[in-house]
Amino acid sequence: MTVKPRNVESRAFWDGRFSEPGYAYGDQPNDFLRASCQEMASGDALSLCEGEGRNAVYLARLGYRVTAVDFSEIGLAKARNLAERQGVAIATTVADLADFDLGIARWDLVVSIFAQPPSAIRRRLYRQLHQALRPQGRLILESKVDVNATADDRYPGAQILREEMAPLSILLAREQERELQEGRYHLGMQRTAQIVALNSRGPQ
Repeated sequence: MTVKPRNVESRAFWDGRFSEPGYAYGDQPNDFLRASCQEMASGDALSLCEGEGRNAVYLARLGYRVTAVDFSEIGLAKARNLAERQGVAIATTVADLADFDLGIARWDLVVSIFAQPPSAIRRRLYRQLHQALRPQGRLILESKVDVNATADDRYPGAQILREEMAPLSILLAREQERELQEGRYHLGMQRTAQIVALNSRGPQ
């Protein structure tokens, strides 16, 4: 499945980054994702803005049926290569989140690790989560935070994000300064929001 991205300039930026040798953000999963998945059952998982595949491949190794979405085909090609090297399979979809439909009762897990679209796109996606997640399905999110950001900015804090996810039940929502060690582009101290949310009521 291929949906033509509308933001060609951003796609060119990410194609360039993912064309660099090696893995821009490493080939190991995000540690908050790893910690949050420890007691979860397998099922159908969607990873947004997956890039080169480190998180999608990890979920596949846990037993999830994973769909990785990104608007860089170059990044997703590297994701498929990483999956093959680690002996798992993932599905990939080239799509712009501005157009992407999460579906109805489609996912047991949605993962958003440093997927930070503009505010209007972010709110459109979050409005779909309650319908897209199956009953007891979860969202796991980590994103960068600008302490001065409002709801109209790209990097809002945990309180704004959790309000945008209603009516999901929030199991964890926090902000913290923490050290990132994820490839050459996520190194050093960074303020992040970390959220785990549950579809406790199921689709309506």
